[in-house]
Amino acid sequence: MTRLSDDDVARLRERYATGERQADLAVAFGVSQTSVSALVTGRTRADAGGPLAQAPAKPPRASRSTQASPRVRLTDEVVAQVRRRVGEGEARAEVASGLGISKASVDSIMAGRRGGSTAGRAGALDVAARARVRAAHAAGQSQSSIAREMGTSQQMVSKVLRAAQER
Repeated sequence: MTRLSDDDVARLRERYATGERQADLAVAFGVSQTSVSALVTGRTRADAGGPLAQAPAKPPRASRSTQASPRVRLTDEVVAQVRRRVGEGEARAEVASGLGISKASVDSIMAGRRGGSTAGRAGALDVAARARVRAAHAAGQSQSSIAREMGTSQQMVSKVLRAAQER
């Protein structure tokens, strides 16, 4: 990278003000395009001379408090509504919009990955199954093989083992 003199920076800014592209200026002056951007907007070397360009305005980010609706908790009641409405043939996007949840949440509910009590979820393990997971792991079996054997995910096996360690 090249260290530019104040005269170089002023010339670079003048050329940019006439419409020359930042990428072309970067090549011409032997610096990165990011450096050109910082120089022409005055983020760096503002006092070097030449006309400063206005940095493009960033759109304001929506905060939780300004969003249209608050988060909807996936209660057993909401989950039941999702399953019923999708089961009756209503489009998943319409169900999501009507209940104030994302389509991804609807998809997860329908796949059995989210919502309702954990006993009703696909891959959920009852107390006896959790005990078998811990015993198989203690016997040296890998989490992946336990998951295949139990018909669940490796992540669920890991969660069972972590919960046992925390006790």
